[in-house]
Amino acid sequence: MASGSLTLLEGAKTSSNMLKKGVIETLVQESPLLEMVPFTGFNGSAIEVTVEATLPTPEFRNVNETYSKSYGTDTKRFFGVAILGGEVFVDNFILKVQSNQANAAARQWAKFAKAMSRTFDKYFFDGTGAAKDFKGINTLISEGLGLSMDAGANGAALTLDMLDEAQDMLRSQSSPDALLGNRKLRRSITSLARSTYSGVSLIDIGTDVFGRQVTMYNGVPYRIIGDDIDGNAILAFDETVGTSDVCASLYFIAFGEEENVAGLSGAGGGFDVTDFGETEAAPGHLGRVEWYPGVAIYNPFSVVRLDGITS
Repeated sequence: MASGSLTLLEGAKTSSNMLKKGVIETLVQESPLLEMVPFTGFNGSAIEVTVEATLPTPEFRNVNETYSKSYGTDTKRFFGVAILGGEVFVDNFILKVQSNQANAAARQWAKFAKAMSRTFDKYFFDGTGAAKDFKGINTLISEGLGLSMDAGANGAALTLDMLDEAQDMLRSQSSPDALLGNRKLRRSITSLARSTYSGVSLIDIGTDVFGRQVTMYNGVPYRIIGDDIDGNAILAFDETVGTSDVCASLYFIAFGEEENVAGLSGAGGGFDVTDFGETEAAPGHLGRVEWYPGVAIYNPFSVVRLDGITS
């Protein structure tokens, strides 16, 4: 059973574990997805959700006539989570040669949190659910739980018309919460917007939860999806569309529990950060981070992938 929806940062505010708060804050600072996505906590490893399938049929009638019976239908979907985490080991030598032991340990925890955020970002898009990971956005879209649009049969350069058409595919949504893509496509969008129209600005500046500047296109925040833990762009120009194998994708997405795109957090929404102290088996201090994340798309019209964009 679901137990409400909060972003990781909002959920961490109620914790008295300062180490946990620090790890989660670093996670959120490093990942625009973890900053924005609301997470639904639930007990178990998978969640069953009810999604609207068809609507009833309203009618006009004459005096003394009756209405025909009609009803809406729902369909059930199942979304699962995976186990993501690892162990943090801080060698005693690092602690002994540093003047501030707390800072020395904090740096090691921060490095792990940074790597964990990059791992989540990668599998948010590329997870298949076939191994140890969870199903990501691309897999769910391919299963019919989201929408996609090709820039061209064999790839094509980005245009503002493509952006507008993709954004309009988010039916029942007043506006997407974010436009997700890589750094180069952000530059392409700002260049197109500035050079195509004069006297009308499609580019604005907003802020994230930490007050950092965020580029906005047509009122939609553009959030850059960065690199994985190996330093490779997560949304790189490495996709194949038709005869082109140097394509990338953009994503319009609306977030929200039970109506749009949301994260899942299994085992009651737990996010465990534990410091075991110095170990007997090795000369150092051991800690562990463990979380049970996943992704759910409640409304197939809440995410659109614009693929086949060439560089």
